[in-house]
Amino acid sequence: MPTARTSKPTSDRRVYLLLLDDENRLMLCGGCCSGWTVPQTLLGPDTDFRDGAAQHLAERFHIDSPRFGSVYGIHETREPECWVHDHHTISRVFIVKISSRESDLFQASSPSHTRWGIHELKSRHQEISPEGVTLLASGYVEGWLPDGPISLY
Repeated sequence: MPTARTSKPTSDRRVYLLLLDDENRLMLCGGCCSGWTVPQTLLGPDTDFRDGAAQHLAERFHIDSPRFGSVYGIHETREPECWVHDHHTISRVFIVKISSRESDLFQASSPSHTRWGIHELKSRHQEISPEGVTLLASGYVEGWLPDGPISLY
């Protein structure tokens, strides 16, 4: 007998932040999830992605005037995938240029923070989540990605 779905899946709205300093090093957070990840935050259902990113940067990293890159990643769970996790995901991946001073503050804020250049990102890309972050960062730094949204599927 088929089982009908009685509740609509919840939505997980998230922003991932690719913080690139003046030397094009990507800021990474470690110490959890058995690997490296970029800073991220969950958003409320009515929060604009860019506004939520700016608010998180100001509150968490004291970056008050973020310089967003011209490329950003978008990801949304396809409907057939929703049943597996019982929720729908909608994500934006923003590239944010930060100064050397902001990079130093990020590094010093936690012993589990680090920053990797493009060469190290490429050689260790399997250690970084979410998947695709290295490709987006290297495409931006090397200039082969067009401006605007890039689908991350």
